[in-house]
Amino acid sequence: MPVLRVVRSLSEAVGLRATNAAVTVGVFDGVHSGHRYILDRLVKAKHSGSVESCFLVTFDPHPIVVTHSRETPPMLTTIDERVHLLSEFDLDGILVLTFDKVLAGVHYRDFLVDYLVKPFDMRLLVLGYDNHLGRNREGSPEKVTRLAKEMGLDVDIVEAVKNSDHIVSSAEIRNAIETGNLGEANRFLGHPYLISGSVVEGEGRGRDLGFPTANIGLIDPCKLRPAQGVYAVRVKVRKTMYKGMMNVGRAPTMKSLPEGARNIEVHLFDFDGDLYGEKVLVFCHAFLREERKFPSAQDLADQLAKDKVSALERLREGH
Repeated sequence: MPVLRVVRSLSEAVGLRATNAAVTVGVFDGVHSGHRYILDRLVKAKHSGSVESCFLVTFDPHPIVVTHSRETPPMLTTIDERVHLLSEFDLDGILVLTFDKVLAGVHYRDFLVDYLVKPFDMRLLVLGYDNHLGRNREGSPEKVTRLAKEMGLDVDIVEAVKNSDHIVSSAEIRNAIETGNLGEANRFLGHPYLISGSVVEGEGRGRDLGFPTANIGLIDPCKLRPAQGVYAVRVKVRKTMYKGMMNVGRAPTMKSLPEGARNIEVHLFDFDGDLYGEKVLVFCHAFLREERKFPSAQDLADQLAKDKVSALERLREGH
């Protein structure tokens, strides 16, 4: 599979040499099942031969960070996680635009022309049903469709995706993850919740219990941490995937972290080595139990052994 090309400016986008393209634009936080429906429609246009190429335009940081900073929610995906998830689609490239006050003030007509039509020779715009473009979100799907058709462009407005009568949205998924309902979150996402970070030095107490852990330092402080508890996970280190389990929280039996802390530690099954400094991808498959304090270190070790059995069962079930 070709390496997905990612550029971060309009000048770099010229180097993508796009022609007769289908383009979609949005934040795509989480790359959830609603986003995937949009992406499937985008790629299908290329495979059908109606366009020659397809591209995605996204933003970093999330526009709300600039426009409504006090209302900024935690993010489901960092920009690198987003690109990783998007790489499974047959895109010809991604343009990541730095969202700042200048970009926030661009009228939707100018955005359409200068950021989509010109750099990509766009012929088809694929847009989510609730996506608004331009200054103050003035470019509703209806307005953008009228403008695009005046310019001789095709527009595909993609309807909402529902799961159990709920419209799939990033807000619903955030709520599910924060309340420990990982199963529902993953159903809405269409994939296991992803956490990326670098392994940082810990206190080594997990090794004393026979369950050495890698402490994950999140790269982006805005990244949403899961609810406190123990999870079944798969962890990608370099190019190898390992089964494992993850604890999110205070580790109260062994540590004295402040109330509400959500440190992230993972134990990899069938792995022996030094992970310090490594960047890892953690795929959260299933919630196993709530975090709690045990009477002794041995009681905790006994529970961790049971957790490992539970984690392997859940991972075998395909969660």
